[in-house]
Amino acid sequence: MHVAATDTFQAAAHGLLITVLESSANHLLVRWVESGRCHYGEQRWRLGVATRTGYCAVSGRKIHRGDAVYRPTGRPPPANRAAMITMGSFPLSIE
Repeated sequence: MHVAATDTFQAAAHGLLITVLESSANHLLVRWVESGRCHYGEQRWRLGVATRTGYCAVSGRKIHRGDAVYRPTGRPPPANRAAMITMGSFPLSIE
């Protein structure tokens, strides 16, 4: 099943702008703009399991070790490699 989303989320305190461009069962395509740090126009994120406690980059909800999360992928590892997005953080529309 293919799911599409074009919702933009802003974390003004961190100068962060996140746009979820596409979503499927196991991947997200994200535009990540972090003022003064990094900018990824189309960054692939993969579904996995949180290996540490943290916070969702979109919702700010606490993430516990073992929770299902999306994380950025790529080689070399991206500057935002520690970021996580929880599965239920954004509304999706089925096309």
